[in-house]
Amino acid sequence: MADNKDQDHRPESIERLRVEEFPVASQIGALTDANKSLRRKIFDLYTIFEISRHLNSMLNLESLLDATLFTCIGQMGVAGAAIVVQDATDNKLSHFHWKGLTIPKDIIMHFSRVGRLARHLQRVGQPQLIRELQGAIPAESDDFDKLRIIEAELVVPLISKGNLLGILFLPHKLSEMPYQENDLEFVSILVNQLSVAIVNAHLYESEKQALLELRSAQRRLIESERLAALGRLAASIAHEVNNPLGIIKNYLTILTKMPEISVDAKDSVTIVHEEVDRIARIVRQLLDFYRPTLERQIELNLIEVVNSTLDLVSQKLESIGIEIHRDFPADDIRISGSSSRLKQVFLNLILNARDSMETGGGRLMVEARCMDGFVEVSFSDTGAGIPAADLPRIFEPFFTTKKESGTGLGLAVCHGIITSHNGVISASNNAMGGAKFTIKLPLLKGKDASA
Repeated sequence: MADNKDQDHRPESIERLRVEEFPVASQIGALTDANKSLRRKIFDLYTIFEISRHLNSMLNLESLLDATLFTCIGQMGVAGAAIVVQDATDNKLSHFHWKGLTIPKDIIMHFSRVGRLARHLQRVGQPQLIRELQGAIPAESDDFDKLRIIEAELVVPLISKGNLLGILFLPHKLSEMPYQENDLEFVSILVNQLSVAIVNAHLYESEKQALLELRSAQRRLIESERLAALGRLAASIAHEVNNPLGIIKNYLTILTKMPEISVDAKDSVTIVHEEVDRIARIVRQLLDFYRPTLERQIELNLIEVVNSTLDLVSQKLESIGIEIHRDFPADDIRISGSSSRLKQVFLNLILNARDSMETGGGRLMVEARCMDGFVEVSFSDTGAGIPAADLPRIFEPFFTTKKESGTGLGLAVCHGIITSHNGVISASNNAMGGAKFTIKLPLLKGKDASA
């Protein structure tokens, strides 16, 4: 009877469990899911904090992009990731970086800042799944072709102050699970931090470049002032030498006309006269260095001036085994200058290159490039180069590496002529050997040759 009584009460106990216990169990399950979600958010926020601290300490763009991509791969559970960001030099989305993806080498992964993809991402300002883009971007567009190559499933814009700095691309998850809300939240915070870090990196690079240019300008100014001081000293000496030199020449002329002078004496006087003439030439060079001959500067085609100078010596150079390579733009390069004075500079540089290669032949490379309102003309040879210790002094008057035949005024005069053309001349050594002289001259306004 007791057993039957217990059995009679069993259904009532089970019913009570269903009514009272199961709701509690479901509440516990709900709490567990909420705790999991909360733990995930705490973990994500901690990860973001650590990543932000790491990114903010980086000032190198490549390192920033590497750290971001590796973070996405590990956190999102994907095989790879890619990112394209604004290039600091051309203001385009052309700096493409990727990890773990197979990208054909012949594909150029540049994205237009005014293309449909860029404009859509800048407008929405948040991560977009590929299916969300299909209605906003034509499937046959170039941008969509690139998304297929990357196998992008999630596309995330990098926005800073309303400007699109770049785009992050993530493929399907390895688990084949779709991207969840917390994934989108995590990657949004990540790219926001990355945007700040990229802006800082660009600012750092700009400041570094400005500092380098400032230091270079300071060096040029110091060099210019030093050369100007030497030039003033040389010019004052030249003026003082000219007067007695003229008197000596007059008396030498009188001596040669005296009837009683012997043949031997006359020969000696002739030799002295030639040496006096040589001194006079050096004095003229000194004056040219400090105050180049004033000659009206006119509009001219610099390429014609360079070519005509090379034509003067090409036969002689080729006869001693020196090849001439010319690399000029197809269009004219218009500057204001003196053709004869510039030819003097070019000829001096060509002959110096010849002297450095004369024994075994070699190659003379003459190149011209235009950018930012200036033209750069360079003369590179395959000779012995310039000793590093001599480079800072190469344009000083009387400094020469030609111990027997040089006066040390040729390059000093070249410096004076180029300075009178509002230009700059510099010397360096090529990485593969030989010397390189570079002349930078202003283009005529309105003649910006992007050739």
